[in-house]
Amino acid sequence: MATMDDIAKAVGVSKTTVTNALTGKTNVSDAMRQRILKCAQEIGYRPNALARSLAQGKTFTIGLMLPSIANPFYPEVAEAIEDIAREAEYQILLCNTHKNVALGRQYIERLMSRWVDGCIIMEESMDTADFLQRFQQGLPIVLCDWQRQETPSNVPLAVGDFFQAGALAAQHLLDLGHRHVAVIVDEPGQALRLQGFCSVLQKAGISLSREMIQQGHSMPESGYQATKKLLAHPVQPTAIFATTDLMAFGALDAIIDEGLNVPHDISLIGLDDIMVSTYIRPALTTVNIPKEQLAREALTLLFSQINGDQKDPITRLVEPFLMVRQSTAPPRNG
Repeated sequence: MATMDDIAKAVGVSKTTVTNALTGKTNVSDAMRQRILKCAQEIGYRPNALARSLAQGKTFTIGLMLPSIANPFYPEVAEAIEDIAREAEYQILLCNTHKNVALGRQYIERLMSRWVDGCIIMEESMDTADFLQRFQQGLPIVLCDWQRQETPSNVPLAVGDFFQAGALAAQHLLDLGHRHVAVIVDEPGQALRLQGFCSVLQKAGISLSREMIQQGHSMPESGYQATKKLLAHPVQPTAIFATTDLMAFGALDAIIDEGLNVPHDISLIGLDDIMVSTYIRPALTTVNIPKEQLAREALTLLFSQINGDQKDPITRLVEPFLMVRQSTAPPRNG
């Protein structure tokens, strides 16, 4: 295996000069730096990551814990986190906990035994008490997309403004002329989305009856079953807000199975703007949570802890925006 000594002999310089050139120090001329980099490439030199870690006291690895990569929202965020981390020469260790408390506890112990520099923990990945204990022990942690109401105030947080997301969905339906609307929501985790939605309706003098709020569990099947119940109501809603795109997909299937049309009979709006939302027919109107920005905010908070720059816990709120597509339209009766 090629070493820095080999490069120094080949180029005819000291090992210190090679080290400075490879680490970007400014006391090496551009011409010499290029000679050294070219030589390193030709002889197949690879930096010793272990030695670098020991010298800097870092492993340049980050744990990313999420509920399940099967939910399309999470891989989109995970990809953004990986891309941004790579720019800082970090790599990601991905853990799917499947919302299993014991598995989450096991994963974070394994990550700490591998001396990860920090962890990003996404919604429902593990129990609050477990990650809080490790945070108090000194492990840098950032909560990302965390929507539980009992979020510890001293742990940094990067999250979408879900209250505003719900408000955007409601305002869009009101602007189209809808007054009899329904919601499919995964409570209590998505309570802020419902609260934001209802706040806009209340300002417009519209109350949402309990029959028009159906419980889901963030997957298509629950959206399907909830919509079946809504459509069985004597007075059907003219629009449905599903608090995740996946539940909106299930709602779309239920509406079609009832022989109805989206958006001419019932408008449908989701939340998340996962990639597939563009490709279903009709394309889904939804509220976008900017995933790259969410990832960047989470990593900024984590790197601040790792580098010792962060003095106080910070919450980074990512603003959502509306994506209007073909699944919403004015109600047929005007």
